[in-house]
Amino acid sequence: MKRKLLNKVDLISIGLCVTTILPGLLVYDRLPERIAINFNINGEPNSYAGRWFAVFGLPVIISLVQTALCVTSNLLNRENELSRAEKVIRFLTPVMAYVIQISTLMYALGSLTSMIAIVGILESVLLLVYGNYAPKMRRNTFFGIRTPHTLANQEVWDKTHRFAGVLYIIAGIFCMILTVTEAHLVLLLILLAVTAVIPFLYSEILYRRIRRREAAAGQNLTEKNEM
Repeated sequence: MKRKLLNKVDLISIGLCVTTILPGLLVYDRLPERIAINFNINGEPNSYAGRWFAVFGLPVIISLVQTALCVTSNLLNRENELSRAEKVIRFLTPVMAYVIQISTLMYALGSLTSMIAIVGILESVLLLVYGNYAPKMRRNTFFGIRTPHTLANQEVWDKTHRFAGVLYIIAGIFCMILTVTEAHLVLLLILLAVTAVIPFLYSEILYRRIRRREAAAGQNLTEKNEM
């Protein structure tokens, strides 16, 4: 069966990315000519863009990126049908795009004084959602914890993603606590970095353990045959 470059779920998610233009249209006349679109580690703006680009350009760029991701995923996907986890991941981009776009507009209008809390909330939600669906994710070359060992061994893939699921949920809860207590953005980024690295180390340890187990089993079988 011929693979589709874009399926129904893809088109809906891309369409939602395009509709992130709507919040900007509603307040376009009230927006300043220059809008902060990037912020430093202290939550202070360090990059600005024109009102037109912030309202129209960013949603278009996000939509194009989402299209490229969907096409690439479908080309690499061996199955024609998306799993539930893959469908959920498809819709994370438009949800994040809406949160970021609305937050950017609110900051420009003076209704939001800091973007650090928004970053913390997004990070928490991503960790919790990914932690919930990671154990259910089938082996693939696009989503998930992709290492030579997880891709080559189904047991390593399954156990690594079950471990990562629990880790991400715990990290998501800690991230939400740090956000509520107004912790510095550096702490949130460190938490995210550590949480991202640990599953890769775990997969390496697990793979070596399995190899030792298989080697021991092979040696025992050889000894039995020689008896």
